[in-house]
Amino acid sequence: MNWNWLGWLLWIAAIVFMIWVTHYIRVKQLMLIAKTKRRFDKKLFARYVVLVVLAIGWLGGMAYLSFFRRVSYDDTQAVKITTEYEALQLNSQDNDYYYVIAKHAQGGTRPIVSYTYWTDNAKMTTDARGTTIVDSDRLVTGQAAYPWNMKKLKSYDSKTGHAFVAVMTIKYRNTVLNGMGVRCGKLADTHTLIRIPAANMVDQKK
Repeated sequence: MNWNWLGWLLWIAAIVFMIWVTHYIRVKQLMLIAKTKRRFDKKLFARYVVLVVLAIGWLGGMAYLSFFRRVSYDDTQAVKITTEYEALQLNSQDNDYYYVIAKHAQGGTRPIVSYTYWTDNAKMTTDARGTTIVDSDRLVTGQAAYPWNMKKLKSYDSKTGHAFVAVMTIKYRNTVLNGMGVRCGKLADTHTLIRIPAANMVDQKK
């Protein structure tokens, strides 16, 4: 069992508390009007403010832990990183050979939306936003600034003739803090690094 149960418990408690605060304020206001014919009481108002701040703070804290808390991918205590490496295979396209097909969007400036490549007779397609194409001596660019194992990248670069793919998968570890955000075991990020010998080894599909 992972720590996600703690996060679910805290989320349920935060929502129940917010509902209780809303009900409490409504009941107190009705009683105030019924007993004193007044709609405002300084002490009650101060109590309302404290309760509302606590409720919003609790829900806000849960939202931060679940959706907005950024975790450093270099923090091996918080995330688990696995990387798979495979050699690229040439594929025939339009009477020529390419390692990768870049598919462009329709209309406008036609940005690249996906890349397709082949490895050991398997065809793979990845989202362009999570993919980096490398065709120079610099294996890791700013876009692919992830904690790569440079020794392995250089090794595959050498033995595949500068034609391989490395797919990094980052998942949240089973920790109390990750559990509070209901993140344990979930995917944090993934990135595909495609290494090719030259830029003209990419077929640009318009």
